[in-house]
Amino acid sequence: MANKLPVSLCMIVKNEEAFLDASLKSVKSVLGFEDIVVIDTGSEDRTKEIALDNGAAVFDFEWCDDFSAARNFAAEKAKNDWVLALDADEVVTNFDRNELGSFINDKQLSVGAMKIISLPDTGASNISRFYNRKYYKWDGNIHEQLIPAGNHPKVIAPLHIIADHYGYTPEVKESKGKFERNLRMLEAALVDNPDDPYILAQLGKCYYVNNGDLLKTCEYFDLALKADEDYRLEYVYITVEYYGYSLLNTGQYEKALELILKYTQYYNPKVEFRFLSAHVFQNNGLFQEAVEMYESCIGVDVFDPKGLTSFLSYYNIGVILECVGMIEDAAEIYGKCGDYEPALARLTELRLS
Repeated sequence: MANKLPVSLCMIVKNEEAFLDASLKSVKSVLGFEDIVVIDTGSEDRTKEIALDNGAAVFDFEWCDDFSAARNFAAEKAKNDWVLALDADEVVTNFDRNELGSFINDKQLSVGAMKIISLPDTGASNISRFYNRKYYKWDGNIHEQLIPAGNHPKVIAPLHIIADHYGYTPEVKESKGKFERNLRMLEAALVDNPDDPYILAQLGKCYYVNNGDLLKTCEYFDLALKADEDYRLEYVYITVEYYGYSLLNTGQYEKALELILKYTQYYNPKVEFRFLSAHVFQNNGLFQEAVEMYESCIGVDVFDPKGLTSFLSYYNIGVILECVGMIEDAAEIYGKCGDYEPALARLTELRLS
């Protein structure tokens, strides 16, 4: 491929034979990276062999319960200053090579945030992964963050890089014991930093994603937001969104309403937040406000694997219309949901009644 980009792909891996080949090929097919650095922390399967077959330089790293140490070690081994950090269970599905080239030329002091789609529930998060190692380094033993290596402020810019993340599918979580490992590392970090809002937020997220203990999730998210309310930070928005759904799923509707009203001034431009707000209004019986908020989501031109901007918003409007006795209007709205099965089921029920 002509005009190679001065970018190194860096990974830390252990026993990743299930996804590593697909992950590496998904990047190589678009960018053709010449420098791939794979840091192995003790694989006992074919991980190293797969990495070598894909042209990677493989280095051993003695695991020390510190993801940042491993990521910084990987960056040191890279041939280029610009680094794309990818996990072995992430498969890139969209990559704008020209945009990446412009980013390198124009945004030396910025960090590029890519969109990670966590399967199987298709939850999406913007996560900082593209950076210049002269200006940024990794910090934190788990759920590590990029921080400035000098005195300049951290600047985050979006990149249209999208990857599917398979690491939290049920079979992978069970086979790797991710919840137990992450919980152990986060609790150890909390001992040294008991009031650290980022660690508290990640503990909440750990329970939310892995364990299903939503009361424990709410406890940690509440502590995190009390400790840090800087709405500009990536993890604060994610915490607010996950906390909102955790409150709804534990029947704490009034508290969920307090939460979204508090953060509306900051996050209302985000369609994900407006959908959450609509859901909160709906569960608090504020049907007119809910419908208006769902309508504000429909047709928004964003990457939307969940259907927030289409069938999910239509479906919830239909449910509200049913609740207030507007059956014909509800049926019309359900008809706009396409092949969404819950909507089809409601249509069938309405026709039989």
